[in-house]
Amino acid sequence: MTKTPRKAGLAARPTRIQDSASARRRGTAAGYGAMALGGAMLVVAFAFAGHYMGQNAIAHNAEPGDMIEGLSEPTSNLLAKGSLVPGADSLTTVNKTSFGLQTVAGDGKSDLVVAEQQTVRIVPASVNLRPGDDELDQKPVLTPPGSKVVQVIALERSTVAKRVKSAKSKEAQKAIAQRRSQQAEENCLARAVYFEARSETELGQLAVAKVILNRVKDPEYPKTICGVVYQGSGRRNSCQFSFACDGLPDDVRSASAWAHAKSIAQRAIAGDAQAAAIGTATNYHADYVKPRWAKSMKRLIKIGRHVFYEDS
Repeated sequence: MTKTPRKAGLAARPTRIQDSASARRRGTAAGYGAMALGGAMLVVAFAFAGHYMGQNAIAHNAEPGDMIEGLSEPTSNLLAKGSLVPGADSLTTVNKTSFGLQTVAGDGKSDLVVAEQQTVRIVPASVNLRPGDDELDQKPVLTPPGSKVVQVIALERSTVAKRVKSAKSKEAQKAIAQRRSQQAEENCLARAVYFEARSETELGQLAVAKVILNRVKDPEYPKTICGVVYQGSGRRNSCQFSFACDGLPDDVRSASAWAHAKSIAQRAIAGDAQAAAIGTATNYHADYVKPRWAKSMKRLIKIGRHVFYEDS
């Protein structure tokens, strides 16, 4: 009556022990399965990575003579001075010049690319970077050689010397021409005094010289002394002063009278006070003649044998 429950209790204990061992076996199997699955996934990942790296290596390991048609141009932001940029480029970005069609080099690393069509040149900022400049690869000459400096200095000195000499020559020529003109004017006035009034007093000679000078200032007559003295001398007896067109030779026979006439001419040109007494007289005649033009003019004064007139 009481044995049956005990047997049932003793029989139940082995059953619990068997269930615990089975659970442990199932846990161990599940752990190994997870590890196996993780290992398989790791193997697959390594295989994929190896395949990708192999493809990339194949792309880089090109043979000599192979052509690479596409190279992207790297771009860099320009943070330096604007003088480093050619005038036609932007200040934001500067791209390297495209290499165009490239050839793989035969020596060195297999991924080294050499440009056949263009050459990249590094140029200092001090060189003019104008587009199309073919002389950028030349070194800028900062200072000329010493021999060149000496030549330039010598040339400059020679040029300055020539200019100074030329200026002096022009001034000298101008002074000579002016002096010759003055001498010619004095000579013309002296000849008029000599041939027209050498027998007159000093005042009479100055008066004749003053008439000629007054005509030079008058717009109705030539603007030079020689022009006034020899006006109308191209025709006989049609001149203003008879000696210039009377047909007789104008030979100076008295050296002293000529020297005195020269002195009178110089004094009159210089503005001698005695000559100023004649005033504005522009005409005169000898007292032994009566020309028709005298009636239409105002008589001023008579000095020696000459009567002087001005326009009325």
